[in-house]
Amino acid sequence: MSQLTEVTLLMNDLDRNTAEHRLEAEAQAWLARLTSGSATAADLDALNDWRARSPAHGRAFAEAALLWNLAGDAAQQALTHGSALAAPAAPRALMGRRAFIGGSLLAASVAGAAAVLRPPLGLWPSWSEFAAEYRTHKGEQRQIQVADSTAVQINTQTSIDFRSATDGAVQFELITGEAAFAAQKTRTQDIVVHAGSGHARARNAGFNIRRDGNTVSVSCVSGEVLVSCQSGAITLRNGQQILFNERGMSQVVAIDPDVVTAWQRGLLIFRDEALSRVIEEVNRYRFGKIVLLDGKLGQRRIVANFRLDRIDDVVDFVADVVQARVRRLPGGIVLLG
Repeated sequence: MSQLTEVTLLMNDLDRNTAEHRLEAEAQAWLARLTSGSATAADLDALNDWRARSPAHGRAFAEAALLWNLAGDAAQQALTHGSALAAPAAPRALMGRRAFIGGSLLAASVAGAAAVLRPPLGLWPSWSEFAAEYRTHKGEQRQIQVADSTAVQINTQTSIDFRSATDGAVQFELITGEAAFAAQKTRTQDIVVHAGSGHARARNAGFNIRRDGNTVSVSCVSGEVLVSCQSGAITLRNGQQILFNERGMSQVVAIDPDVVTAWQRGLLIFRDEALSRVIEEVNRYRFGKIVLLDGKLGQRRIVANFRLDRIDDVVDFVADVVQARVRRLPGGIVLLG
């Protein structure tokens, strides 16, 4: 082989590596955009256009998305077995060495397509959430006023739709997230909120309703709320809460309305809660994801109040109180433990 041919091949390799690194950087930039908390349906359309430019574009995003999924799996395994996740440099090294080959590339391509519809680690909204009439980004809250003096406050990462009015009631559908319906003494129509496999119905009452996946919780903070699902119906009164899903209803439990409604005042209040539960709740408001790596650490009990406008203080608080190691990754990912 001549020296000129060797130089030409070397330059081709350099060009190819440069192009691959550029696509990797662009794919990671797309992930950063999607995890920013302000992604829109237009962003997802633009991402699909970018992925369709060439097989290399699609593969780059698929690999990046698969890494997010692998990170999630590893974190879950660490929680299950109480072990520590490997140093964060490992996934970067895998990306740099182009480790996704053969069957892994096929899996990555599938994962990349699925990641747009079912986001890894729940870091950005799904397509169904984008279609809602009202939607809030991570950390955002909104208040809307509808007919018959009905005030609705929408919490973080919430998608809610109006439904056609039936039997004289104002109808909503809570697709995901959390909303509070304020008591209005002048209300002349029932409010019905459909969520998952059931619904809540009230008139002159204040209540909080939240949907996490298939599980729905309804908390009555004033008046009375009728909660119905496939297994039956029950009336909640002030300071009571119930959960339901497709398998049925839980028992009614007593709650502190001030704690349940703290988010409406810009606060998160925890009274003797497991750290794992605290982190799970904080992740609803904070950009990125806090991943707790130590299962035993997650069992520690926490009493704390956090301000939503200073939600990042949670990381330093936890690190100081439970002496947890903190590792910060791009996209707002924080590893604790």
